[in-house]
Amino acid sequence: MSMRQVWITGPERVEVREVPIPRPAAGEVLVRMAYAGICGSDLHTLRRGHPWLPYPIPPGHEASGVVAEAGPGTTGHAVGDAVYLRPALYCGRCFYCRRGRQNLCADLVGIGSHRPGAFADFFAVPQAALAPVPAGVSLAAAAMTEPLATAVHAVGMAAGHGGRLDGCTVAVLGGGTIGQCVLLGALDAGAGAVAVTDPVAGKRALATRLGAVAALDAAGPAVEAELADALGGRPDVVFDCVATAGSLGAAISLSGRGGSVVVVGVGHGPLEVAIETIQDQEIRIAGSAMYLPDDFTAAERLISAGAPVDRLVTSVRPVGDAPDALRAAATGAEVKIHLSGPAAG
Repeated sequence: MSMRQVWITGPERVEVREVPIPRPAAGEVLVRMAYAGICGSDLHTLRRGHPWLPYPIPPGHEASGVVAEAGPGTTGHAVGDAVYLRPALYCGRCFYCRRGRQNLCADLVGIGSHRPGAFADFFAVPQAALAPVPAGVSLAAAAMTEPLATAVHAVGMAAGHGGRLDGCTVAVLGGGTIGQCVLLGALDAGAGAVAVTDPVAGKRALATRLGAVAALDAAGPAVEAELADALGGRPDVVFDCVATAGSLGAAISLSGRGGSVVVVGVGHGPLEVAIETIQDQEIRIAGSAMYLPDDFTAAERLISAGAPVDRLVTSVRPVGDAPDALRAAATGAEVKIHLSGPAAG
């Protein structure tokens, strides 16, 4: 039997191939895909290629589905179980893994990059890449666990070991999926006020509905003053979910003295920053890469408690429409596009 599988084969080139349904090897599980989200990193791959891998790339790392078959030697996964994807496979042995920084693993393997991803009717992955969908959580919401875990990790980078942003003021640059998830994560961590900037009116409206005190046009002539007015001063933390030279410059400019800038978006290439501002105003700049296992636990808790991640999904399209769906996502007009597969409700 065959299935549809999506490949990004070059800049702006997407193919939907008919390929045999994979059989799970020892220790692997075959999943019938329900929902798979188009991520900003998928769009980065479509535009420029993967930062570390050559074309072709078989994408799809935000996904949920139903177990179709368990390979020899697997445990804890029965046919019919609802599962979601934890797509980063850590070695557990390297310098970083031994210190609890699995997101920096020297031998990291990614589902949807190094291995065929979830933009397919079925996908086979090691059992370690799957987690059960919590009781009461829909498959559509479960497919949002990975991006929410990314945001939870970024918030943790800003909050430090205490894991809290109690009373802090926060600016989020970018109202896409990750920006909206950072908004939810910051509010959960106790932020006193969060403001979001984005040039798309629909994304600003969504941020307001999700709890932002202000949602401002990033291209507005007075956005810096408007943001400071909304927050009662310059923000304690700025999350750059855009990651361009312009957005990082804006993040540094917006930041208050002694503030923090966390770069969450997937950027590209060199940039210039005002080093004198960073030094003189003691601004801390940190990158945030993926997530740790505990970030998934926190994301599950948020979704189970009712975090409205379903509102971020602005379009659902069949997996066979992936080329058009990727092009639509690249316009920036949508927040999250889900591809749907045979296990979708």
